[in-house]
Amino acid sequence: GFDPADGVSIVSRLGTIWSARFHPEPKGPTHWLAFALVVSTSLLSHTANAHPLKLSASIIKYDSARRSLRMECKVFIDDFQLSLVNSILKDRDPNSVKREDRRALIEQYFQMFYSVRHNGRSLTWRVEQVIPLYRENVLVIQFDSGMTRLKKGDKVTVENTIMFRDFGSAQTNRTVVVIPEYDIDDAHAATVRDYTMTYTLGRSKP
Repeated sequence: GFDPADGVSIVSRLGTIWSARFHPEPKGPTHWLAFALVVSTSLLSHTANAHPLKLSASIIKYDSARRSLRMECKVFIDDFQLSLVNSILKDRDPNSVKREDRRALIEQYFQMFYSVRHNGRSLTWRVEQVIPLYRENVLVIQFDSGMTRLKKGDKVTVENTIMFRDFGSAQTNRTVVVIPEYDIDDAHAATVRDYTMTYTLGRSKP
């Protein structure tokens, strides 16, 4: 579970993380990733070191009506910018990235660092919506896994390693997995040494 002692810090910086559960705050500007591609690497590095709390918060929930896993992840804008530049863009000039390619960059990043496997098969995250909350320095990213049929005995494995390469042990990724049909509602604070969550689906609710 989560440590309640740091709840005040989480709420003050990341807003209400869990209560909305796929009902986010009103949409921000439609140029949702423009901010991530116009800031120099040196500025990103300086800004990311400006706040000591290195944290992400995400929830993965099975949508039985759509037969898919949905995920919402909230990250600090400056930290995610830096990690995106370090891991995906590398030596590329962020200003050279075309608008139509920006969504794919986020998908590529999460495929690399936020793995969900169903019976050993890696699911593919597709971005549904990205909402920048500039005042809170928070980016809300929503994904869908596509058709995923879960049944009794299936194994679901989650590995959340986002931003560990950048911040190491200072980074914590708070992760909630909700699969109502199998009575799973689990929270885990993923760290660089403990980032895997594994579930074997049991009996459905009557």
